Amino acid sequence: AGEGKMQSLFQTPRALLLTGSGLAIGLMLFPSMRGMTGMLAGLRGMSTAKTGVSICYITVPGAKTADSLADKLVSSKLAACVNIFPQITSVYTWEGKVNKDSELLLMVKTRSELTKTLAEFVQDNHPYDVPEVICTELSDGLPAYLKWVKDTTANDL
Repeated sequence: AGEGKMQSLFQTPRALLLTGSGLAIGLMLFPSMRGMTGMLAGLRGMSTAKTGVSICYITVPGAKTADSLADKLVSSKLAACVNIFPQITSVYTWEGKVNKDSELLLMVKTRSELTKTLAEFVQDNHPYDVPEVICTELSDGLPAYLKWVKDTTANDL
């Protein structure tokens, strides 16, 4: 009898499990969150389409490297725009030792099809042995801006 009761309990909206970014919420366990089911259902309408535009994040050791790399990426049409964020702190393990360094962060907007070429370019023009180059494709954005990124970057690399 207990097993049948448990099975019917998991067929209710309160038992809805949401997963995303490694987070699981059991609404069955939190009755006060029942009202969220309507709000969460509205999130289903959000765009998950790909835009063909990516953002790549690159860390650099200083302003001279940031300026040089940003100029080269834009002039070679591998990037439409590079934002330079000053003074970030990176904590990481390298060669078995925990390090804490002051760096700058480049936020690069490019065509998604150029991210591999961009990463190779950074590898060849960066002072680190293994530079951080991580890219993610955008699912949404102002259409005019996304078009500008595509129109400004290389088509045939």
